[in-house]
Amino acid sequence: MPIGVVHCGLGPIGLAVASLVSDRPWLRSLAAVDISPDLEGRRLGEVSGRGPVGPVIGPSFLRPAEAAVALHCTGSSLGLVAPQILELASAGLNVISTTEELAFPWQAHPAAATEIDAAARGAGVTVLGTGINPGYAMDYLPIALSAVAQRVDKVVVHRVQDAATRRLPLQRKIGAGLSPDSFRAAVASGRLGHVGLTESAHALARAFGWRLTDLQEAIEPIAAQEPTPMAESVIQPGQVLGLHQTAEGRVDSRTVISLTLDMAIGAGPSRDSVRLVGVPDLELEVPGGLHGDLATAAIAVNAIPRVLAAAPGLIVMADLAPPTPGPPR
Repeated sequence: MPIGVVHCGLGPIGLAVASLVSDRPWLRSLAAVDISPDLEGRRLGEVSGRGPVGPVIGPSFLRPAEAAVALHCTGSSLGLVAPQILELASAGLNVISTTEELAFPWQAHPAAATEIDAAARGAGVTVLGTGINPGYAMDYLPIALSAVAQRVDKVVVHRVQDAATRRLPLQRKIGAGLSPDSFRAAVASGRLGHVGLTESAHALARAFGWRLTDLQEAIEPIAAQEPTPMAESVIQPGQVLGLHQTAEGRVDSRTVISLTLDMAIGAGPSRDSVRLVGVPDLELEVPGGLHGDLATAAIAVNAIPRVLAAAPGLIVMADLAPPTPGPPR
C-alpha cells in the first residue's frame, strides 16, 4: 500500500513537494491544507501542475485514517508554526517540516523543542526539520564527508547562490532592491536574512563533540555596481543585490566552524564547497551549487522512509541514514 501523505502549506516549496510526491508510486497524497482563499476548494493536482486530481484543498487539518506522514511547509519561525507541528504530531502523524528553526531547535527554542519531542513520543511518531540548509549543505553533507576522516579539527563551508534563479519571496528575503541603510535596519529588526546558519553550526558541534564557547553570526549587504534586473524590477547601482552572511563557532580561542553564505542576484558561479581540516584534510565541491528549492523538496520527500523507520520523538538529520529517492526497503 502507498504511504499516505498530508500536505500542510502550499507555497512554492509546498507545491514542489506535492509535485514530487505525485511522481512516487509508493506515496499517495490524501489531504492538503492551506489558508489561502485562492486555493480553497481546488484540487491539489490542479495547483501543483498535475491536473484536476488529488485531494481537495481546505483551510484546516483533518487527518485521513490512512495517513502516515505530514509534509509541513508553512514558515521559517518555530515560534509561529510550533502549534501546527504539535497538532499534526498529536494526531498521530509523523512530521517532516521545512521550518528552518526546527532543524536544531534546542538552543534557540528549548521550550518548543521539549514540547514537540514530548508530544511526538507520546503519540509514537517522529518529527524532523530538514531542507537544503539547514538540513544538508552546511551540516549533513560535512558530517557524511567526515566518515573517512580520522580526526576533524575544523569545518569550513561556503555556499554561493545566484538568487536570480530563485523565486521572488526569496529575493525579497535577502534584501534585493533595498538601500544599504534599509537592509541593515531590516537585519537589525530580524526581518531579513537566511535562517539556518546557527542551526547548522549547532548540528555540527553536536556531531563532532564540540562544546561551543562562542557563536557569532553577521549579515552584510552585497551592493550592485551596475543596473541588474530582478523578478519585479531593476536594481540600481548602490542598491542591494543580496547578502553575505557568516556564522563562526569557537571552542575557547579556536575556530572550529566557519559557515559562509553568499546569496545575491548575479552572484556566481553558484557552488557549494565543504572543507574539513583534520587528518586527512578533505575537500568537496558541487559545481553549479545545490538549487535550494529543488533540493529542499527532494530531501523532504526522500526522508519519508527514514523518518517512518526512526525512533519516536524530535530528531535531527544526523540521526538518520542518508535519504535516497528510492522506495522503502
